[in-house]
Amino acid sequence: MKKIIALLICTLLVATASAQTLKIGYINIEEIISNSSQYQQESAQLAKEFQPKKQELLDLLDHINLLQSYLQKTSSHLPKESLQNKVDNINKLKVYFKKETELWQQQLTKKKLIALDRIQTLINRIIIKVAMDEKYDLILYQEVAFVSDEINISDMIIAKMGDLSQ
Repeated sequence: MKKIIALLICTLLVATASAQTLKIGYINIEEIISNSSQYQQESAQLAKEFQPKKQELLDLLDHINLLQSYLQKTSSHLPKESLQNKVDNINKLKVYFKKETELWQQQLTKKKLIALDRIQTLINRIIIKVAMDEKYDLILYQEVAFVSDEINISDMIIAKMGDLSQ
């Protein structure tokens, strides 16, 4: 499928090259996303939002580890029933920790995807605007074997995104 698309693009390029000059641009979407102020702001906001729960989970893990350590040291001195109760309590805490960690991770992942979708929508709007304003015939991204600096317009897109955040 990729070969067919590449062949179609090459055919298009050859056909249009004889008729007129073709203006092509390439963008590195990963570079644009990671260098955009919007992505950095979204990342900082998510870190701020999810840090308290992360710390709570880390504290719970430390507490579980302390209980296990204490139990290992004192298990020989405890009655069998008391020992079993403590083991059961630790196991309940482990299950709770696992469930809460998974829930926290799912919520974080969901919010990251929503933020990434917003950023990608913004990038797409900027790409279309740049294409129209600068009269590009074709702008490519993803899976390109080689791109010269002349057609790499990633920095231009990053700059336009920076202009929007000011």
